Amino acid sequence: MGSNVFLAPCDPGNFDRTVLSEIDLSEYSDVPAALSDMETVRFWGARDGSRNEDHFETMDAGDLVLFYQAGEYVGAGWVGTKFEDEERWASTTFWDDAPSTLLYTLEGFIPVSVPKAAVNRIFDYKEGYTPRGLMRVAAGRVDKQPESIKLALQRYTEKHG
Repeated sequence: MGSNVFLAPCDPGNFDRTVLSEIDLSEYSDVPAALSDMETVRFWGARDGSRNEDHFETMDAGDLVLFYQAGEYVGAGWVGTKFEDEERWASTTFWDDAPSTLLYTLEGFIPVSVPKAAVNRIFDYKEGYTPRGLMRVAAGRVDKQPESIKLALQRYTEKHG
């Protein structure tokens, strides 16, 4: 597994279509080459922009991604394949032309329901902190192994969900 942890914003509709639900790629004829060897996939993308591009470039297979929306974290998974969707397949097929071409697949995804304040404590952020766009948590703020962080979110969800 990777050693980086990323925080990624997500909106409910698009997140539900491509992360919460697994996509059966056999239903699509114009799948990007990076996905052509896969039968099913979960994926997400960073919106276009230099800051997101910088964080996307530091992302590696096996890194942990925590997804947030509306004051809570709603999912966690490992980065699989990452690629630039130059043909905008994901945007036009699933995301109503959202400007997101920096895509990454997800492995070992689990839905969670954890308040933002609880995750902020893990990384020693202020209680009300809200990340803006895709961001990598600074290495100095990641005291636990990413596997342990994912497990903690899963256990929180099981206990409080």
